[in-house]
Amino acid sequence: MNLIIFLFFLFAVLIIVLDLFAIYWFGGMLIPIVSGGGPYVPTKPEIMEQMLRVACVRPEDYVVDLGSGDGRLVIAAAQAGAKQSVGYEIHPGLVKLSNWKIQKMNLEKQALVLKESMWKANLSEATLVFLYQIPYAMNRIKKLLEMQLPPGSRVVSHAFPIPGWEPESIEGNVLCYRIKNRV
Repeated sequence: MNLIIFLFFLFAVLIIVLDLFAIYWFGGMLIPIVSGGGPYVPTKPEIMEQMLRVACVRPEDYVVDLGSGDGRLVIAAAQAGAKQSVGYEIHPGLVKLSNWKIQKMNLEKQALVLKESMWKANLSEATLVFLYQIPYAMNRIKKLLEMQLPPGSRVVSHAFPIPGWEPESIEGNVLCYRIKNRV
């Protein structure tokens, strides 16, 4: 009888731990939506390849991914040869996962994901920005990009256009923009 009680207790504790993890993980998914961004939706590998191809990552590039999720584009940009690749992600679990993957791949000198809102991103050094955001955030993102990005910087957006901007190139659902000289 004691074994049955012990197993029941162990099962109950396991259920509680899993529930707490689910609340932490899925509750964290609401943070970006509340803060004005989009939910975590992983970019498919074929779209990621398309984004990297359109971006033409160069060795001198300082890459920023706004809403970097699990860090896959940050890592891919570093592997493609970018000088530095930085992600901004507000979900603490995704930040830990991203930086764990970066460390596992020995890319700590080239890549990093910060637990920071994309709205607080420092884009002053960025030469390439990746976006996979939702339409209601794009006007606000446009203002952030226009205020901070240096002329000549590229912005690569998956699926959603930046209002009022003309893309320099389009491949499928991937749009590439270039920041013009400020007047």
